[in-house]
Amino acid sequence: MELSIIIVNWNTYNLTKKCIESIKNLDFTYEIILINNSSNDSIKIKKLELQYKNLKVIQNKKNTYFAKANNIGYLHSKGKYILLLGSDTIVKDNAITKLKVFLDNNQKYSIAAPQLLNKDNSIQKSCRNFPTFINVMKSFFDLTKKSKIFGEYKLSYWDHNDSREVNQPQATCILIRKSVLDKYGLFDEQFPLYFNDVDFFRKMKKHRINTYFLSEAKVTHLYGQTTKKLGYKRKVLLYKGYIDYIKKWGLL
Repeated sequence: MELSIIIVNWNTYNLTKKCIESIKNLDFTYEIILINNSSNDSIKIKKLELQYKNLKVIQNKKNTYFAKANNIGYLHSKGKYILLLGSDTIVKDNAITKLKVFLDNNQKYSIAAPQLLNKDNSIQKSCRNFPTFINVMKSFFDLTKKSKIFGEYKLSYWDHNDSREVNQPQATCILIRKSVLDKYGLFDEQFPLYFNDVDFFRKMKKHRINTYFLSEAKVTHLYGQTTKKLGYKRKVLLYKGYIDYIKKWGLL
């Protein structure tokens, strides 16, 4: 098995179905592992197994959020590569194949991320440096969005049109060598929804695992379609994630 694609669903059946439908033209063996987090659309999600021969649905009895759900998917995976794919994404123009070919041909890198696009095809600035007290504070004064000094954290000065090595892309769509996850693990579940990706890439950097942003691989990301359903819990989990991240990694 060359590739395991892990998708987490929580009350986003229509988006999830469109995401699965966008996965096509793959000329290598793959499986789709769909983790259903106790959704109100569970019956319809289960029926997707009948429509897609490579799809396996795992039903969770409760909403385990993003980190644990992906960890469950990883434990069931068989692929040489693992693709974490948000249910609110649409894969464009053979993006998955482009990411895989890049890693096949570049052993220096073990993780690859695509360029994320908004619904109108404008570019989402999806990569960041790791947050520190200083660069986060400076970002509040990043008025021009062109300053490398004030835009150091969010990389606001970079248009994301070129390919380059990065510290931390969004985990909305990332391709990872399974051998790396077998050695270092995937997400720390103390970060259930937010900052699990920041923590993951910080861990990868610590172990000198390199990540590459491949601009020619493009994926549409309908930002926040799942998390907005959480209401006030979203901000609670966001702030808790940041505090726990500081506790683990410090302010610098």
